Amino acid sequence: MTLTPDDWPHAADIQASLAAQFALPPLPPPMQEWFTWCRSMGTHSLVLSEANWREGCHSELTGSGAVDVPGLLASMEGYRFILDQEASTPTHLVWSDAVESGEWQPHWVVLQNANGDPLIGDISQAEVPVLWDWHGSGRWSPQPLFPNLRMLMERIEINAPDLAEEVSSKVFFYTAHLTDLGPQPLQVLTALKAHPDYRHLAGASLLKLKHQLPLPLLVDNVSLAAKDSWVHRFEALGARVAVVERELRTSANRN
Repeated sequence: MTLTPDDWPHAADIQASLAAQFALPPLPPPMQEWFTWCRSMGTHSLVLSEANWREGCHSELTGSGAVDVPGLLASMEGYRFILDQEASTPTHLVWSDAVESGEWQPHWVVLQNANGDPLIGDISQAEVPVLWDWHGSGRWSPQPLFPNLRMLMERIEINAPDLAEEVSSKVFFYTAHLTDLGPQPLQVLTALKAHPDYRHLAGASLLKLKHQLPLPLLVDNVSLAAKDSWVHRFEALGARVAVVERELRTSANRN
């Protein structure tokens, strides 16, 4: 039975399938530091502002940094590992490996991505140099970005608004849900990859979300800027976002 959007595998199933079928070369010590660093970032929105990195494009990272080896394998879905939708079933996923065709190198791992453009770590070298490339060109020819992985960790920043500028005597929590994809569902689903909760999804995996509305964008978030940003992003595509505000009652605003 061919996979359809209705029975598309969950991220955990994809990770388990790849971990059972593939292995990576030994990882240099900086990769363990990378796992720890990614774990510390949690679901923060991250940005990389670098002159040689996607010049002229938005610098927000949309990938999900791996916290272990199975996660690192899963991060290469759509890059090294391509799911054969026709040959796969919900209980048996069939993959092609781009290393076998020479399109990908066995010592490349995907560390992060921005709208599909990958940051690639070269684990054949002790310091793990970082490369990057545009996706969609038909071949991978990554260019050097940083001489080592530690420099990447130093340069990535948390994309967080200054709450001191937003919070007044009244504090509000905002909960926002995407309730309708509107007339451009594919564009809306693609835009969801900018969200930290959905950025690990790749390609057709996003299609399954259209059957899971409403989708949470924010839950009890105090950032007015974040709320406005997500609402404007999706409403510009014709989608609908429902927002609920809840005031935090403190001693400062009870009088």
